[in-house]
Amino acid sequence: MRRFNLLYLIFVLVIFGLYYINKTYVQNRTSFFGFAENKETEINLNHPALINAIHVTTGQSVNKGDLLMEVNYVDLDQKIKAIDFDIQTIQLQKRERKMELENSILQLEAEKQEKIGELDTKIKTLQSEIDFNQSLLKDLKSIKVDTTLNHPNLAAIQALQKEKTLVVQPLDVQIANLQKELNLVEQPSVVDVQKLQTEKQFYKKEQEKLSIFAPTDGLIGTIHCKEGENISSFRTLISFYERNPTLVKGYVHESLILHVNVGDTLDIASSLHPAHTSVGIVVGLGSRIVEIPERLRKLPEIKNYGREVLIQIPSDNLFLQKEKVVLNLRNTENVPTQTLLPSWRGISTPSPTLQEQANRLQEQ
Repeated sequence: MRRFNLLYLIFVLVIFGLYYINKTYVQNRTSFFGFAENKETEINLNHPALINAIHVTTGQSVNKGDLLMEVNYVDLDQKIKAIDFDIQTIQLQKRERKMELENSILQLEAEKQEKIGELDTKIKTLQSEIDFNQSLLKDLKSIKVDTTLNHPNLAAIQALQKEKTLVVQPLDVQIANLQKELNLVEQPSVVDVQKLQTEKQFYKKEQEKLSIFAPTDGLIGTIHCKEGENISSFRTLISFYERNPTLVKGYVHESLILHVNVGDTLDIASSLHPAHTSVGIVVGLGSRIVEIPERLRKLPEIKNYGREVLIQIPSDNLFLQKEKVVLNLRNTENVPTQTLLPSWRGISTPSPTLQEQANRLQEQ
């Protein structure tokens, strides 16, 4: 009868032990690597501008609200000039129309006076003849004649008086209409000019020095312009980096991709300084399997494949740009209720719980 070999039993127990450890490790603690990244912002304008002054230098640390540069709108100069031209055109047209109406009124007045003068001259001539005839009849004392009756020139004078009325009345109507239009010629132009003046004042305020401020605490990257330079629309003026990383890019092994989902909370620690910790929320997952970068492999010499994971972290962390970090996905029941921030310059300060940090991050 063959003796039972204990090696087989040990081998079986080891297999079950590895299976249990692996299962427990995967269920309770999924660990992978990533690197911290600073958020880069490119500051630009949606219109052409003239750079008046630059108040920062490359690599300078700035706080939120610090003045970065001052610019002027370039196209506003053209708009203001166009408005000035429109105002001058309106004023010129107003003057021309005013002169045209005044000349028309003067011509009608002259025509009226001329016709009145002609008719008055004829009337005076006829009246003179009447007066002369009456004077002759008065000298004939032996003959009594009524000098006021049926003189032929009286009818002519009455006809001329009617003619004067008929001639003058239409001219007076025309003159009155032109005078009314002359009185109103100012009103439309005044309204138009006021509207243009208001628009001009708006553009002038827009044209005043514009200030570009730092959107948040951070570092100045590259300055892509210089003072006195005219820049086109949407051209990058300054590359701006947040002072601390706000994003971690990691790669989870393809065998663990089902254990990481958007919204999961991860405990993050520096690979070189384990005391530097933070908490993150998974905000994005890659749509394909890719090769894990050599720097993020547990065994660099062996190629591994996995899924890209993007994790958002609070800005109040001690990570450096591109620093390698360890990401641990834990079950809710295994998340500690209290953690300590790393000692920084000899001071240890209690930090919020991971769940509180996660909630704050989601609020951001």
